[in-house]
Amino acid sequence: MDVKRLVNENQSIKIVPSFEESLHSMGLNVHLDDKTITWFDQLRSLWNTWRKSAAVESHFDVFFQSTPDPFRVVLVFMIKCPDSKDCKPKTLPYFIIDMLQKWATSNGVIPEDSLKLPAFHIASTQRNQHFLNLMVKTYHINAIKDSIVPLVRDMIRSDNCKEASQVVIAMELFEDIPVSELLFPLVMQDKLNMVDEYLIQCPSQVKQFVLYLDRLLDKNFNIREYVQNYVEENKIGHVRYEKLYAKTLSKLVARLCNKFNIPIQTCKNLSKNRTTGGLKYLIHQKYIENNVSSLVWDDRVKDSLKQNADAGIVFIDMLVDHDCHEALKWAAYLNIPKDDLPLALKELSLKEEDCTAEEESWDEQSNSNENFYNFPLSDNQVIMIDTPEKFFDLMVSSLPGCGVVSIDCEWKPSFGASQSQVALMQIATGDSVYLIDTLLLADKQYNSFWNTFNKSLLDNAEIIKLGFGLEQDLREVKASIPGLNNIKIKGEGLLDLSMLWKSLVSSGLALPSSNHNNGNSLSCLVQTCFGLPLEKAEQCSNWELRPLRPSQIRYAALDAYVLIELYKYLQKLSIEQGVNFEEICNSIMIENKIKCTKKVVNKCQLQVSSQMRGVKDVKFFIESKLSHLAAYLRYCGIDAAIISSNMLWYDTINVAISEDRYIILCKIKYSPTANYPQALILDVGVYPIQEQLKNIFNYFRIAIQPKDILTRCVNCNEKDLRRLNRNDVVTLCNSYRQAKLNRNQINHSHEEEDDPYGQFLSDSEGDDDIVYPPLQSSGHNTTCLSSKGVPIDIDNVDKLLASNQTAILCDSCGKLYWDEDTLCKSLSNLICEATKISIH
Repeated sequence: MDVKRLVNENQSIKIVPSFEESLHSMGLNVHLDDKTITWFDQLRSLWNTWRKSAAVESHFDVFFQSTPDPFRVVLVFMIKCPDSKDCKPKTLPYFIIDMLQKWATSNGVIPEDSLKLPAFHIASTQRNQHFLNLMVKTYHINAIKDSIVPLVRDMIRSDNCKEASQVVIAMELFEDIPVSELLFPLVMQDKLNMVDEYLIQCPSQVKQFVLYLDRLLDKNFNIREYVQNYVEENKIGHVRYEKLYAKTLSKLVARLCNKFNIPIQTCKNLSKNRTTGGLKYLIHQKYIENNVSSLVWDDRVKDSLKQNADAGIVFIDMLVDHDCHEALKWAAYLNIPKDDLPLALKELSLKEEDCTAEEESWDEQSNSNENFYNFPLSDNQVIMIDTPEKFFDLMVSSLPGCGVVSIDCEWKPSFGASQSQVALMQIATGDSVYLIDTLLLADKQYNSFWNTFNKSLLDNAEIIKLGFGLEQDLREVKASIPGLNNIKIKGEGLLDLSMLWKSLVSSGLALPSSNHNNGNSLSCLVQTCFGLPLEKAEQCSNWELRPLRPSQIRYAALDAYVLIELYKYLQKLSIEQGVNFEEICNSIMIENKIKCTKKVVNKCQLQVSSQMRGVKDVKFFIESKLSHLAAYLRYCGIDAAIISSNMLWYDTINVAISEDRYIILCKIKYSPTANYPQALILDVGVYPIQEQLKNIFNYFRIAIQPKDILTRCVNCNEKDLRRLNRNDVVTLCNSYRQAKLNRNQINHSHEEEDDPYGQFLSDSEGDDDIVYPPLQSSGHNTTCLSSKGVPIDIDNVDKLLASNQTAILCDSCGKLYWDEDTLCKSLSNLICEATKISIH
């Protein structure tokens, strides 16, 4: 071959040696004599006929005894086998090594040191953990550990962390290659599934890695600077910087602790941050929402600080912005030296203020004079179920025959690191409320009682069980009570009033009042229907304390009983207004039972057309790995939903059938049903986004028109878009800036903190109350909410104000689009290139 003819004069070429040549350069003699070649040919013939059998095994003993260097010869066999690149347990190379290992062990023979490095290179190219383990054991590769460790580090720097992890496991290099050095690059690249795979095989390494990540969560630690230095020092590529914030790392640490049963209290920084977040939420509820009584406040603060005393200083710093006297009281409680107090408190007399606070605050009762919805039942209609006998009587005498009951649960808000369990389960009927003490009755000795409870109530489709956020409550029950760990959490007989509320309104039901900005919590629904909200002063109570306070009992009983009243009221209102109440209830329960409704689709209803089609004629289901494509398709006006990473392939097909969607994947999978032809599934590979989009448009014959652009929300996929003129934009931007200013006085940076309110509430109805806390209760302008009560998101509000442009608002999710915002510009440029249309 004339190499000069293949390249220009100014080009250079690199000749890469073959694998056999590489091994030869390491000192491995790859030559086989004629006799050995003949024996190897016979072995391959026998293997093709008999595979692993006594006849094939007997072929080895004499050969190994008669060959002066069987370890070298076997390595040469490895590279000459046809399936040498895929040495799985049922292949000939794996079988040869297995026979050599057995022969060497029984005869006490060990390989020469010169063969160990070539053996390692052969094994490491396979990326097969079983084969690697066998090679390490057979060739005693551990003896050259000092030569292997640098190679492993090179693998890590070359983004071959999976290969490196297999070598570490096979050779037990845990002391030589710290788990952080091996796994943190995978965290930076967002390859968390590979992190899990390694830790599952090496559970002894989990705690060390979790503690390493927890050190990064120190509030005084600059994560981004650390990552940047790490990347430069270790030459790590493909880093996902947007994933490397305290919030995302906190979630990872918490997930690993949960998965591998490591107490979160072990992680000091995560525990402290969670406690701080809970206290921050508590401060907001007390001083902004005015939703916490003094008794609950004192109780919850003491409990939180007991779990993590290190959060005390941060708590005082947050509290001093709202109430110096209260901050001083807690500083005395924590015995914080005056020199360590915030500047605002140093000038006050700690001792005098402490005495005043003790006399005025510690035993203060809630004296709220606000009007709230009252509990209509008498005290004797609220029954505490705190003995096995009462529990049995409830199942046998009280619940049978009920057509409708309601279920609610309470658990201590997890302000600290430990996860709380359900402490109280409320069951309401038409004339009574039963409070089941699950702390007492959740013991395994009562499993038979709970099994009966499940069969007679929870799993009984003839009894409608009402709830608000019912699925979340039942998930908590399922995790807390051993006897109910197999209950269903949705389906027939389980009716969520939050979903019923939305469905009835969508069907035309007119409620007495409509306060869009009040959210969609249970308290909001009660106020909409009955004119008064629920009192939430006990919402953050410690539900694990016994005995319960009378105010806690009333709160818990009302939360359950009001569901019965709402159900009856909505039913009555529906009848009066001609809305089919029963049909809507049934459709909600059936839809929840079968999320993926099977629907026989005629092939002519969904097919790849040879004619050009508009954006309204196609809908897509996109693999989660390709979720970035959804934004571009939605920008073109195409309905694009994302497949959940947890959804099974069979269920994905059923959803696609039921919703008439085509499927887009990055790697082809085959349809498991004849009702969904393979032609409806497109594999777009790993090409650049522009090429992937062109492939989609060409394959499905989609014609994109300028009028289609931004007719669907890029963020939420809804078509609830509203065009704003210039005056509307100016008014909205001014309101947005004012509301953001108000919110920043309360909230810290979202990027650098854990979600301070996540998983703290003890009842699911409160979720909405904490979504937009600064806007609703501060009394400031709320016009920066959409018509559906959703916070509006504006990219670069100052630039928009100065641009003199109009905008488009999605009322469903609050996203505001305009020509020069970052998202629209990036989408517009690429779509113009992919479709050759002019958008402007």
